[in-house]
Formats: sequence, C-alpha cells, structure tokens
Amino acid sequence: MTAYERIGGEAAAQSVISDFFARAQADERLKDLFGGEIAPGARAFVAAALDPDAAEARGDQDLAFVWLGANSLEDDELDLVIGHLAAALEAAGVDDETIADVADQIELLRDESLGPDEDEFDDEDGDEEGEVAA
Repeated sequence: MTAYERIGGEAAAQSVISDFFARAQADERLKDLFGGEIAPGARAFVAAALDPDAAEARGDQDLAFVWLGANSLEDDELDLVIGHLAAALEAAGVDDETIADVADQIELLRDESLGPDEDEFDDEDGDEEGEVAA
C-alpha cells in the first residue's frame, strides 16, 4: 500500500500537499525553489514521493527529475523539504512509519535524478579514476 493510500487518498493528499507548499513558501531558505507560483515539477516531485507507481505511470517522476536537476537541491535544502513534508503529514495525523516511507522516497528520487555518488565508487585496485583494468 502506498503512502498515498495510507494517508487517505486524493482529498487527504491534496490537503497535505497544500500544507506542505504553504510551509515551503514561507521558509526563507526555500523561497527560490517554492516562492511565487509553484512549478509543475515541484508538484510532480511531491506526488512522486506520495505515490511513486502512479507518478511513474503519469510521467510525474520524469518531470520531478527534470525539476530536481534544474534546481540542484543541496543536502540542507532537501532536509528542509523533507522536514516540511513530514510536518504537513504529521499535522494531517499520518503515522510515523508512513512519514518515514515518504522521506525515503524523496531520498530515492533525488538519488535517481542525480545519478550515483562518486563516493560510492571504491577504487580497490588503485587504478586511476576512469581507467579500466586490463
């Protein structure tokens, strides 16, 4: 069951999304991302965090990836986004496990949009980066 289903479907999700964007727009540290008119990619990002399968079917994940790539969220900004979405979910009475699942999905979306972290590669044979061992 997706977070979308666990929080109560469309009406509950729309309430959480509205609360999240109000929180994000009021945060001075996120005003460049969420101030003014909310970009379709930002909406797709939140939709993909709540219901990844439906978001993929609608193309929201691709739109979210473009938005993430274009905005180059830093770790601290992503932490703020997760915090505001968690607070909106908590205010709606969503349980901690579901909130953690949504936070994990946001991390996954970011990882997928940015590709592998260079630190994840271990150069065990001492080859220069980018070299292929013969």
